[in-house]
Amino acid sequence: MRRLIYTAALLLGIGSVLGSREVALLSLAPLAAFAINAALPPPGVAAEARRAGSFLEVAVRTGGLPGIVVVWVAPRLGSAIPSARVSMFAAPLKRTLKLRIPISESPAYLVVESYNAVFTKRAAAVYVAGARPTEPLQLAKGAEEFHEVRPYQPGDAPRFINWRLYAKTGDLYINKYAGAEELRAVVVLDTRRMAAAVADAAQRAASVLAERGFSVTYYVPGVGVVDKASPAPGARCGGAIPCGDVTVYVGSLSDMCRVGCPSIVYIDVAGEDPLAAIRRLPLYRELRASGAVVLTRPEDLRQFI
Repeated sequence: MRRLIYTAALLLGIGSVLGSREVALLSLAPLAAFAINAALPPPGVAAEARRAGSFLEVAVRTGGLPGIVVVWVAPRLGSAIPSARVSMFAAPLKRTLKLRIPISESPAYLVVESYNAVFTKRAAAVYVAGARPTEPLQLAKGAEEFHEVRPYQPGDAPRFINWRLYAKTGDLYINKYAGAEELRAVVVLDTRRMAAAVADAAQRAASVLAERGFSVTYYVPGVGVVDKASPAPGARCGGAIPCGDVTVYVGSLSDMCRVGCPSIVYIDVAGEDPLAAIRRLPLYRELRASGAVVLTRPEDLRQFI
């Protein structure tokens, strides 16, 4: 983008100094190229990823339009490992880009961003829970495909415990399967502040999650699992918050309870007020830098789940 503008300015300047209209008119060529590329949409992207040893193998399918594709691997919340970010040029008509990214632990998010060639338009796709594609794997009826082993979390089904690994390590681990296991979401209602707004936002978030095939459990810190999203009294920070394949924390983020879940989405109900959202931008940046997704509207979950 800058090179096109610099080239146009240079040609215009040379034409003015030399008094040459022809040279000055040449500046229209890079400007026209910029305008054409600025009008193009970013290439559409869809990604598939799998862990192979110490690498994450990523295949990005594009729509064939030229542009820039950025793949960002976000670590789990609280991890000391920095994010990995790789940029690639998507050539015209090239529909598949492949890359291998070195990692030391399974990521919490795989973010794929695409820009047109001059960075004026952007699109993004986010894959949560270990870079799982938004479209489920196509398996035969009743089939299960082994995905990974992860530490046991409260609420996990006992039938998926890896007892052989427990006998060796003394720690509980869960076998993760793709295809047969139901996706589970936990919606955390922090009703200590703005309880009515939190309950309403939690219901809207649960509707989006149900659309995506998740079974939804409501949890109020300090109270426990509840049957429905309501302005429940007695909420307080303390104790471990159960995690799902994705955990959605709904509340006013000015004073949050600690959440140790790997795939976490924060919905700040106070953030729908633009002034409140501006004041909390440093907090939003801090949470996003740790791999979390921060939203102010529950409906925006559709972009990330």
